Amino acid sequence: MNGIETEELLTCLHVHLFHPDQASHPLFHSLPLNNPHTMDAEDPLRLGRDGQACTFVLNDTCVSRKQLSIQAYKKAGSACLSFLIQNMSQKGKLVVGGSELRYLERAELDDKVLLRFGRYELLIFQELGESQNKFEVLFQTCNTAPSQETGVDVPCRQPIMVSGEPWRNFQNGEPTSRDPLESDETILL
Repeated sequence: MNGIETEELLTCLHVHLFHPDQASHPLFHSLPLNNPHTMDAEDPLRLGRDGQACTFVLNDTCVSRKQLSIQAYKKAGSACLSFLIQNMSQKGKLVVGGSELRYLERAELDDKVLLRFGRYELLIFQELGESQNKFEVLFQTCNTAPSQETGVDVPCRQPIMVSGEPWRNFQNGEPTSRDPLESDETILL
């Protein structure tokens, strides 16, 4: 060998964090924001408020000592790492892509998924790599809630007709005007 080693490309978990009070409270200042952190694949990534029990700490008394755990694993026959998430909080629920996990329940992380607990939202997406021994986690903050950006839980607005006029009112089950609702509709009396 010539002494030159090639680095394996590491799978990266991008974690976009949001909390409505993040601008006024230092909730994320203990996290290595905007700097990839390398993890051994055999070690779980734990997030919570207890610095002794967790790999990464959120400075918020509303967060459980151990909030969640993410564990890398390999599927049989696959060369890529996959990830499981587990709710470690005995008191709080963890919502993963719309499904609620109770204490110690696990779910597989999709390639892109929205996590919620308390008032926190975490958008996690995976950038695949080659290494089966290590992965990276990259924490970044968001200025807006990921649920708003992805359209999750965004309330529907009142429908507007193609003409630009608001939806018509009805009285006693009858429309207030006898004009057709759409140009190709007729009203049956």
